[in-house]
Amino acid sequence: DIAMDNHLQVDEEGFHKEMETQRERARASWVGEEEAIASIYKELLAEIGETEFSGYDTLSTHSVIKAIVKDGKVVNEATEGDEVELFLDKTPFYGESGGQVGDRGVIQKTEDRTQNSEEDSSLTPSCVAWVKETKKELGLHAHVVKIKKGSFKVWDRVSCSVDKEQRSATARNHTATHLLHTALRSVLGEHVKQAGSLVSPERMRFDFTHFYPMEERERLAIEDIVNGKVIENIGVDTEVMDIQDALRSGVTALFGEKYGESVRVVKVPGFSSELCGGTHCKGTGDIGLFVILSEGSVASGIRRIEALTGKAAFEHLRARTVELSRISEILRTDKPLERVEKLVGDLKDMSREVDSLKSRVASGSLSSIMEAVREVNGVKVLAYRMDNLELKDLRNLADTIRDKMGSGIIVLSSVSEGQASMLSSVTGDLIPKFHAGNILKEVAALAGGRGGGKPEMAQGGTKEIEKLDTALESVYDLVKKQ
Repeated sequence: DIAMDNHLQVDEEGFHKEMETQRERARASWVGEEEAIASIYKELLAEIGETEFSGYDTLSTHSVIKAIVKDGKVVNEATEGDEVELFLDKTPFYGESGGQVGDRGVIQKTEDRTQNSEEDSSLTPSCVAWVKETKKELGLHAHVVKIKKGSFKVWDRVSCSVDKEQRSATARNHTATHLLHTALRSVLGEHVKQAGSLVSPERMRFDFTHFYPMEERERLAIEDIVNGKVIENIGVDTEVMDIQDALRSGVTALFGEKYGESVRVVKVPGFSSELCGGTHCKGTGDIGLFVILSEGSVASGIRRIEALTGKAAFEHLRARTVELSRISEILRTDKPLERVEKLVGDLKDMSREVDSLKSRVASGSLSSIMEAVREVNGVKVLAYRMDNLELKDLRNLADTIRDKMGSGIIVLSSVSEGQASMLSSVTGDLIPKFHAGNILKEVAALAGGRGGGKPEMAQGGTKEIEKLDTALESVYDLVKKQ
């Protein structure tokens, strides 16, 4: 329908054929690419061992480059302008996993002028790499970097610094995700289970099992529960435990996730307890503020909530407040909701009145329209132009004419704002001999446009208005030939 409204035809058979071909190409490419990538990481893991992650306790470390990968190949050096993956002996950068995005920040190589300890402040950056993202591959942390200054070699000593602001924002969103999960179960029921999540510095996304859209009161109740725990500023505890001990303690585990013998448990005492390897706030008060942006369906039985925390949540609410104030100024009222409701009601009334006027004008012209009906070899045929009607008005007019005509072929057109809409209709008794879509296709082509549709009804249009009248006049000859 949308394609027709825009005077386009859809080759569905061709679309499905090409789509399946593309799927095959993608599958073949992905399998080959995935196997090649996995092979590189397996080889690196065997050669350099797992990356030690220290990011729970610190945002900076002094590390050693143990491997460099460029364009899928292991290299010994990366120079200014290169985009490569760096592999370190230890890192403060969190690797993307468990729905949490990887850290960003800076890796620097320093010139040690004094050959003193790691804490010496006289170290000067000689080489700088921006960490664009951090991926977790097998037991490795792959730091995807852009070399901004100098060069880096395997076995270089470097200093690592995680972007503190982005890490803090991510932690706020991750801790809020745990609070949200428990709040959902409290308000909607114990059937709610996490079905996926995304935690980034900008926002959080949480997928969960539920079968109906949330009501406004439920959404507000969930926001109240989460913000209530934020106000309480409860300390967030983390503990590494044996998996069986953790499960016996009632911790929430995600179905389908693979856990080792030792697991990390993140608790908001008295409220939530989940298995989680992500980074979190020290206390719930660090979240600052929690706001739900949207809630909707993403699959059968799966709902999705998008939300903001901290500064992003505050900026969102402030923007809404400013927007509401601006609306009040434009409407010149301190009760914008009432004013908008009245305006919408007035617009609906006027729209109905306009539609009624158009119908009356069209109906009033029905007698003159019917005078244009001609008989072609015993078939009633009408080709008529009435400007300033929308496509839906043309449909209504065609229905009225068809009822009046009883049996026949109708082709209507209307010009509005430099665009001509066209519609054809064939009554049921004539469909074995005539096809509305084929008729309109030929007429629209004569007018420099496009059209088509079903045997009983079709639509199209053109921008070449000067050809329209001649094209409409051709309808009678076209029917005569058929």
